[in-house]
Amino acid sequence: ELALKTLWGASRWPGFADSTLVLTPPGWQEAGRRLHQLVAVRASGLLHGPNGVGKSFLIHRWREQLSPKQYRCLRISHSTLMGSDLLRQLVALGGKHPQFRRGDNVLALAALWQEWAPLWPILIVEEAQDLNTTALEELRLLTTARADTQSPFSLLLVGDEDLLPRLDLGVNRALLSRFGFCLHLDRWPPDALQAYLHGRLAEVGIHASPFEAAAETLLLQSAQGSPRTVNGLLQRSLEAAATAQRRQVLRADVTAALDTLPWIAREPA
Repeated sequence: ELALKTLWGASRWPGFADSTLVLTPPGWQEAGRRLHQLVAVRASGLLHGPNGVGKSFLIHRWREQLSPKQYRCLRISHSTLMGSDLLRQLVALGGKHPQFRRGDNVLALAALWQEWAPLWPILIVEEAQDLNTTALEELRLLTTARADTQSPFSLLLVGDEDLLPRLDLGVNRALLSRFGFCLHLDRWPPDALQAYLHGRLAEVGIHASPFEAAAETLLLQSAQGSPRTVNGLLQRSLEAAATAQRRQVLRADVTAALDTLPWIAREPA
């Protein structure tokens, strides 16, 4: 901590999840606009993309912009719950007391949608690629509760690149047929990722990048379009330079950071 302040004048370590930095790479604004448009017409669908590209952060920002006079949200991220446990969790998130019997929880959710009317419910399930077949079937049945064939809520499944192939299995086709959209977040392009790196440094008071050109290039190439990976490599690289009491972060420091994060693929030398 002392080296961080004396070497670079930083207020704290950069790259933590409580960042207030908001950067929107290509595709983010369009994805957010489309989400607003699609829930306005009460559609359900999915948002998917590689790990670490900011899907959860996008959903968080999008939820903040939803009008409380029009929408109510339920969000669940523990997607390994079994079908009945998932129902009980949704009832609890809605402020009701979960019941032991499945049918009672289904009735409690139906009553919740009516209680919230005319506000439109939005159910967000993150890490949805981990939902088992029973949980997916429970979600499908919840969407069929109204006799007029309109779903009583908008269902948004958020997951990694395994989500779409998972839903495309024959056993899940009935649920997939009820979706009206599919949005994909790509990996960040190099210029956006570089702006993100510099933004994370400036956020803690490091306004001139301490990375030598070769070190910054290696870090950005190794991150492979993932801002989450940038955060990890940034912290470990600064630690390596601080240990050596060096202001400049060298390529060797980034290499040392990669040694501590062996699951990150290295770019060819």
